[in-house]
Amino acid sequence: MQSWLRIKYAIEWGFFFGIISWLLSTGISSHIPTWGVWGIILSRTVMGFLSGAFIWKMPWLLRGVLISLAVNIPCGFVTMLLGVGLVTGFLSFVISGLIIGVLIEWILARQDLKTNHFNEVPN
Repeated sequence: MQSWLRIKYAIEWGFFFGIISWLLSTGISSHIPTWGVWGIILSRTVMGFLSGAFIWKMPWLLRGVLISLAVNIPCGFVTMLLGVGLVTGFLSFVISGLIIGVLIEWILARQDLKTNHFNEVPN
């Protein structure tokens, strides 16, 4: 049975990393439209939700990469199609999403190890 506390914890970390990602992206582009800000925060929060809700029998690193690619590749294409560009739009969105997805999974794996919910040991 899935723990709601784990899902809540993952969503909070996703939202936190969404805010951090938005603040860091203002250094890349001085003007981010409103849809871009909401897209960054929402995609990171969705990654947190998916990381908390789905527990697959695979290493946390691989799970983090798969979830972040599933969420951020479509979002990256949207930013590229809206004229933001390949490097500042697609690549920066996907790469920062990969880093954040792995960080969320690492934090969740450490928390699961502390509470003995699962038998997965993070490196």
